[in-house]
Amino acid sequence: MIVNCRPMPLAGLRRHVSSCPLPQPVRVPPLHRVCRRSPKAESGVVTVQSGNGTTRPFYYRDPVPWPTAEEIPLQPHDLSTHPYVDLIVAGAGPSGVAVAERVAQAGFSVCVVDPNPLSVWPNNYGVWVDEFEAMGLQDCLEVIWSSAKVWLDNDTHGAKFLKRPYGRVDRPKLKRKLLQKCAANGVTFLDGKVDSVSHGSGSSTVKLTDGRTIGGSLVLDATGHVRKLVEFEKKFDPGYQGAYGIIAEVESHPFDVDTMLFMDWRDNHTEGLPDMKKRNEDLPTFLYAMPFSPTKIFLEETSLVSRPAVGFEDLKERLDARLKWLGIKVKKIEEEEYCLIPMGGVLPKHPQRVLGIGGTAGMVHPSTGFMMSRMLGAAPGVADAIIDQLSRPADKASQSGVARRPGSEQEAQAMAEAVWQATWPVARLRQRAFNTFGMDMLLTLNLFQMREFFASFFSLSEFHWHGFLSTRLSFTQLIGFGLALFMNASNSARMNLLKCGIPGLITMLIDIAPTLGNYYPNAKTVKQLKMEQDAKAAALQSQKQLQAVNAGSK
Repeated sequence: MIVNCRPMPLAGLRRHVSSCPLPQPVRVPPLHRVCRRSPKAESGVVTVQSGNGTTRPFYYRDPVPWPTAEEIPLQPHDLSTHPYVDLIVAGAGPSGVAVAERVAQAGFSVCVVDPNPLSVWPNNYGVWVDEFEAMGLQDCLEVIWSSAKVWLDNDTHGAKFLKRPYGRVDRPKLKRKLLQKCAANGVTFLDGKVDSVSHGSGSSTVKLTDGRTIGGSLVLDATGHVRKLVEFEKKFDPGYQGAYGIIAEVESHPFDVDTMLFMDWRDNHTEGLPDMKKRNEDLPTFLYAMPFSPTKIFLEETSLVSRPAVGFEDLKERLDARLKWLGIKVKKIEEEEYCLIPMGGVLPKHPQRVLGIGGTAGMVHPSTGFMMSRMLGAAPGVADAIIDQLSRPADKASQSGVARRPGSEQEAQAMAEAVWQATWPVARLRQRAFNTFGMDMLLTLNLFQMREFFASFFSLSEFHWHGFLSTRLSFTQLIGFGLALFMNASNSARMNLLKCGIPGLITMLIDIAPTLGNYYPNAKTVKQLKMEQDAKAAALQSQKQLQAVNAGSK
């Protein structure tokens, strides 16, 4: 739902949490003045007249084509000459290639293993514009809506406007940008599917399904929700965000083109359908819509979170009923999407020898489903930690020589632990525990309680609701967020929060207890290793000098 950097089809709050600044006003090019957007959209920033007579900026451009092998000649990996690399990346999704190109740029050998690195990224992604701006990726947005809208019910005051620009990611352009960096920095690609990984004597060996193997100092699992190589110590039992969506050409639709529909919890479409009405009251779903023009729109019926997941046939049936109620007649379906995203659940064992990022590492926002901005925001930190661990301690970078290759399992485990510390620092672990507590709360809410919850949520300060959706709030700030939400809620909503929240609160406190100690005892940066080496060398030199003095005095 609260879709944001979420695979768009998964309307779910997704977003980025790295340590980027709070949202800043969106900067757009000078506006061209037009009265109303024509059905045949032209690329550019335009001014759209809304139903209330006001005008707002709306940006649209046609998406670019997907990259091809002719356009981006990716370097194939030759196992006969290079059986071993510094970093093996399993999976060529956004987060995997983002880490790969950054590590390769630092001068290390990186191989990405994927059956088809130029394949289409199937899911659409919606993001808050300020998140992509903070990462310098605003050029990878093909549509920008100046605001978003939430419908809670059909009451006169049932609609809320969110003054925060929202965008649709240009997937081909983002992929092209990342793959071009991979090609320029010397990343190699090995066509195939990873099957398993083994470790010994400080090295890791990844086996492909066809029997081939490749060795490496470090291995990064970026296979998404498949989680092919990472290990789990406990049963993985997440909530699920399910969505069925279509990009369609329609005769018309009732939505302002300059405003994206973030959530529509109205249930008028279930009138006369008692079975659907009951299902929707027990396991509510909402409409998420991205209008591209008066006759082209993305429409998605989304279950924010449930356990087990709401079935796709049920979601499709609800969407069909909703479109009929809204008077939307579909002329042509251009894309059809089925989306299922695991939310919350236990994290992979950490630290462990295999590294992780993205869905593999549990980076999906447990309460919202947002993940694209979160993954891309985490990639530089994870990559820099890998670079640090692959670097040899030296007085100057020019003296570091070849990449550091772990000589023992103990050394390799310590290197991996340092990277996991950057992937899931203690502050992020506490933040995730709170957000998982939020997911557990949402799992208990019916339609009417869900409406009350979001009425309170979107009445909070922008600092709180922006920060929560973008995972920018620290644990103490999240406590303040929770208290503000409670105080802002109606009396009935407060009672429900108390009834359902206390058990989850106890679980959250148990989850964060280990973070109060030395969570990563063996994690050391290359700087710390160098200081240890220098200290040992100084101690040895002092000992030799003392021995020389003693020998001379005899």
